Amino acid sequence: MKRRFTILAVFLSAAFGLSLYPSVGHTQTSLQPALTVKVPFEFVVGNQTFPAGTYKFRSLLNSLPSKATIDVLEVRSSEGRLYQAIVTDLVRSEEPSNPKLVFTRSDGRAFLSEVWEPGKQTGCRLQNRHGHTQTAESENDKVILMASADWR
Repeated sequence: MKRRFTILAVFLSAAFGLSLYPSVGHTQTSLQPALTVKVPFEFVVGNQTFPAGTYKFRSLLNSLPSKATIDVLEVRSSEGRLYQAIVTDLVRSEEPSNPKLVFTRSDGRAFLSEVWEPGKQTGCRLQNRHGHTQTAESENDKVILMASADWR
């Protein structure tokens, strides 16, 4: 029984990992625009620190109509050298959103906390290393960057 569970867990992990691999998932997301943003400061996504630069942010599951509560966010440097895919919570809005990124500052570091794609009523909300939602303690700890859509 334990061996069967282990084999199933390995199989599901491999299937999930392959679904996140850029060349496999490209056909599903190629028509979805990426948010291209020049981030003027170093920031953290999950457990990876990204230097200041231009990045593309793309929701991999949000384009599918559903009542899902999670998504997978892809963060890629414009040169393609840096990449991170991370599971996020979905947050809903009454109105379609403007494209933007929300960062929270804590302990002298900026953490990506939300990504809103243009015209969607749901956005991606990231959790911190301890499994808690990234939120700013005060408005001074929040940084919002507006984004542009890139159809490439």
